[in-house]
Amino acid sequence: MSLDKQSRQYEVILEIGCAYTKVGFSLDTQPKKVIKLNFEKPLQKSRLSYELTVEEKLYQIFNVDMVCNLKGRSVALIYNYYNNEEMYNVIAYVLFYKFEVAKIAFLIGNVLPLYMTGHYSGLVIDLGYNASTVSAVYDGYSLLHQTGYIGEGGREAAKRVQMLLPDYQWEQLEDIAVKHAKVLNAGDVDDKQKIKLRHAEISEFELAKCYTDTYFGNYKDEESNIAYGFLKIVSQIKDRDIITKMAQNIVITGGARKIPNLLLRFKTELLQLLESEFSSFRNIKFYITNLIAQNSSWVGGALIVQIGGYDRFIVTNSKFRENGNMFCTRSDAYNFISIKP
Repeated sequence: MSLDKQSRQYEVILEIGCAYTKVGFSLDTQPKKVIKLNFEKPLQKSRLSYELTVEEKLYQIFNVDMVCNLKGRSVALIYNYYNNEEMYNVIAYVLFYKFEVAKIAFLIGNVLPLYMTGHYSGLVIDLGYNASTVSAVYDGYSLLHQTGYIGEGGREAAKRVQMLLPDYQWEQLEDIAVKHAKVLNAGDVDDKQKIKLRHAEISEFELAKCYTDTYFGNYKDEESNIAYGFLKIVSQIKDRDIITKMAQNIVITGGARKIPNLLLRFKTELLQLLESEFSSFRNIKFYITNLIAQNSSWVGGALIVQIGGYDRFIVTNSKFRENGNMFCTRSDAYNFISIKP
């Protein structure tokens, strides 16, 4: 039975991504805390050592930053389908055994932004830190076999910028991205403009080229191009009616979505590809929705909890133990993909 509105106010919503962790409560309109915190397991670290590290990070989030005791609470854990599964199983293990949470609802963050559009079919493009991906959702269910990698992510862009600024630390590169990132139009030429940084000067054109080449490389040379990668995934769907319905609701999320000119370049490249390599889809209308707020996966997860439509995603402590301390595997992930209330 779904919780009433008053009790759902205190449900904890926890989204753990590759670079940032977002946390708050279900009736919040945005996460209370967005923390630069990476939970990925280093290759050389043992399972026990990794569990201790995860426990320390979660303690910092809840006991220090949020001043929130998790014992007996319910947590909605938003996870990325493409990230390391072991990471989320360890996080769940620590939440159950160390913080004594009552239950965890596992929600696939890749499809949650769709909730904000009011539709149950669409194509969710996530311009993430590790990679850019697309998730196909039809009538509330993720089509996992038509879901996947479409191009590089923010990490690759940062590596390119670091080649221009080898003396800059990773955090400084992220600050540059926030202030100066830009995507070029096809045919743009170097106008010799410079960007003055605190300890260096850099070509505005060369900096923009780092982001442009990351997201819109020459696909004919097998370079990363999110428009080409997107249509390649879509072309694998055999049912044209399904494609037509999903194409009317394209949702683009992720930090790179805010890069100036990126969405315009994506639309331009999409139209060009529909006139050439993917001409069989020329008559299908592809519509990119603009009704997406910041932290859309987290907000989508909060909406699911608010309306009480998440009970079937819940794993209790006992169920977690019975399943060998795992919330799910790739083979049974279908139990966790419906986004309909």
